[in-house]
Amino acid sequence: MWHSSRGDRTLQGGEAALVSAAIDTMIDALMVHLDDHDEVDLNDGYQSIPDCESGINVYDRLNACQRIGLLHQLANYLLADTSRAPKLTATSEAGVAAIFVEIRDQLAIELDLETSLAADDSFYWRRMVVDALHELADDAQDIDDVPTVVCRELSVWEDAVDQMVSAILWDRDFEMADGFLDQDPVVSQQRRKLLGIDTDYFTGVSPDPRPNEARKLIRETRSIVRSKPR
Repeated sequence: MWHSSRGDRTLQGGEAALVSAAIDTMIDALMVHLDDHDEVDLNDGYQSIPDCESGINVYDRLNACQRIGLLHQLANYLLADTSRAPKLTATSEAGVAAIFVEIRDQLAIELDLETSLAADDSFYWRRMVVDALHELADDAQDIDDVPTVVCRELSVWEDAVDQMVSAILWDRDFEMADGFLDQDPVVSQQRRKLLGIDTDYFTGVSPDPRPNEARKLIRETRSIVRSKPR
């Protein structure tokens, strides 16, 4: 269960299938970096993972194990019927945003390679996005606005991804993390109160499993996401 902009809910149907596929793809890409130590910046401890970057600073600063731990948490709360929703933090919301960046990237790849893909693969991501949009549609107008799977305009699909993100995230407060963490604590506290941001929103601790623990989390995450029909 997730405390989404549409209330406390567990993702269902096409929305769940799409998010599951994205998490599964991200996990596959991160697996090869579990034992990487050569690209850790000794000044700040961050691990550079160029082929897994999302452009979201809070998420990209996590190393491979931390990202796997976070994706495990997100899979559990977004896709499983937990007894309660987790407290929202900059890290958890940045992780959700990163999942939808993955979806956007996969759509772009699919559009670029459409003519060279097998027939069953050429509309794979677009078909899931369309199913998810139908799942989220509130009325006939929303359904009329859903693009067809043969649409080749990336901007149309990017708008669709933004719409799906907004059905989960309330806002993008995580994008302000650097500004708050670099400020004087008193000033930072005053700004948080003014903006209605929880005191520990930017300082919530992210999962930090060791490689062996991360491998166990990979198995558990796959068990969750691969149980969703696609």
